[in-house]
Amino acid sequence: MHDRYTRTVRLRFEVFTGAPYAHVSPMHWQIDPASVRGIARDRGYLEIQPMHQGCLSFRHAPHQIPSAPLFDGPDRPGKDRERWLLNHLGGADRLWVSLKHANLSARRVVEVAETEGFRVAAQFVDRNDRVLLLSRDPSPPRLPLPAPAGPGFRYAWLNYIAPVLVFVLLAIAAIFVGGPNEFEDPLSSLLFLAAVVCAIPAAFTTSLFPRTSRIGWLAREFDGSPRVEFALRSYQISADLVMQIAGYHGYLFYGQRATQAGGPILQFRKRV
Repeated sequence: MHDRYTRTVRLRFEVFTGAPYAHVSPMHWQIDPASVRGIARDRGYLEIQPMHQGCLSFRHAPHQIPSAPLFDGPDRPGKDRERWLLNHLGGADRLWVSLKHANLSARRVVEVAETEGFRVAAQFVDRNDRVLLLSRDPSPPRLPLPAPAGPGFRYAWLNYIAPVLVFVLLAIAAIFVGGPNEFEDPLSSLLFLAAVVCAIPAAFTTSLFPRTSRIGWLAREFDGSPRVEFALRSYQISADLVMQIAGYHGYLFYGQRATQAGGPILQFRKRV
């Protein structure tokens, strides 16, 4: 099987899904029983007598397990934030909203959304945020998603386009400033140095955008393509939320690969 991280993530989100019962073979998953029990408890499962030989069995009982309260924003009127939400709902059929970014409670978001004909189609939770998918049609997507008609723009590409663009523009400016002796001109040299230095933060361009926008861009990655992969840093969203959003769109996490500059790259395949 895959590395331990991949196995743990798949166990967490593909086995403990909220179904009434779950059965796990620690030997098959190559995860020690104590870790399996910890994951099960985190997902709202209580251990019961094993129903199958060599397996640990669990019953879904979230109301019997003390859990941390769900993340929520301030539950008070916030005219500026409500106006922001209304502006984003206008002309849209669906909208992903981070409560952390919206700075509104789930109740207030739902109330404002309902005035525009939106309802909550799904919600996704980690320890530091709650994401609501608001839609005029709250029915779940028909899976598997159809393959896209053609290649679309991926916002993760901004992290590659921006540093190249910054470097090229500043390098051209350095050449024009310095003329034939650009390497001897102090200003030209500074511009070349600036091109190198500015290209580094430009590689994190997507992180400059609001969290709600980044979550919407992340969801667009799961567009029906057979396989999807992207650097986790591209959207600055926790792996827990990424896995939940992927599952909602019918994708399974099957591995990751690491790069020195970009950090872990998550890999998904469409469930068929």
